[in-house]
Amino acid sequence: MSTVLAIDTASAELALALAIDGECVGSFATPAGHDHSRLLIPAIDAILGSRRAALTGVVVVHGPGSYAGLRVGIATAEGLALAAGVPVVGIGTLEAAAHAANLREGTAIHPAGRGELAALDFADGEPTGAARIIPHAAAHGPAFAGEGAGASGGREVPAEERCRAALALGIERLKSAPRSGVEASYLREPHITRPKRTPLLAS
Repeated sequence: MSTVLAIDTASAELALALAIDGECVGSFATPAGHDHSRLLIPAIDAILGSRRAALTGVVVVHGPGSYAGLRVGIATAEGLALAAGVPVVGIGTLEAAAHAANLREGTAIHPAGRGELAALDFADGEPTGAARIIPHAAAHGPAFAGEGAGASGGREVPAEERCRAALALGIERLKSAPRSGVEASYLREPHITRPKRTPLLAS
């Protein structure tokens, strides 16, 4: 019997999905904000229950997406896999969104902050190039699918649905996956500003 867990922390919602013998038997998403590190392990405990010892593989969405969320998700997935002695594979956020939307021709998108989106074009159901950054205003119409696409006339793909799609893709890849690490895909470095120095007051 195979038991595979999928983890998606690419968004402000964290999502999990669980498959037994290739069939998804449960999934859920919960608001996480910036608390992925605090909420993820209890969420995993909730969905796995007594099945933790039966885990045979782990799938994790590796980006693009929330910088801190991805780091937490990947580190947790690798830790689970190492502890259980099972393989772990990464699935791209945009690839999972496209699979969830059954996107054959069009562009998968995901929020990238700063009023921009990560985007990946598909033709015949396959990526046609590398992921890139586009302005949010450029993603209008039914050719777009992903988180936030629904507001602009495209196919909305919420985190839970994307996680279930990543699970389906990951199950196949786990069959030949090496037991190696997963690299995060950020597309660009996070926007971090240094704190302003407070002037010292003379005593």
